Amino acid sequence: MTASLTCRKTLSLDAGSVYAWETAEGVTGNILIDPEGSVARPCTPEGKALGDMFLDKKVGNVENADPDPKLRRAFLIVASAVFQEGERQGRLPDEITRTYW
Repeated sequence: MTASLTCRKTLSLDAGSVYAWETAEGVTGNILIDPEGSVARPCTPEGKALGDMFLDKKVGNVENADPDPKLRRAFLIVASAVFQEGERQGRLPDEITRTYW
């Protein structure tokens, strides 16, 4: 099964960059990437962290994982796409489109 993800930066705050994301299946959300580009957290469109789940790319594990497997999976896919594109571009990207299986 092939799926796709679109993600775009919507806000730049002192706490980091907020990205709005959507899958081809219509699942949506927001993620906050810290100013150093290494920690991701689910957030509101305004950048307020939701819950305690986060991913530190230096460690590579999701901490305080949400019990909902669909939410965890979407969070990991989005965070990974932002981190990978940041590595590729040398800065946090403005927009990302990814296809995955």
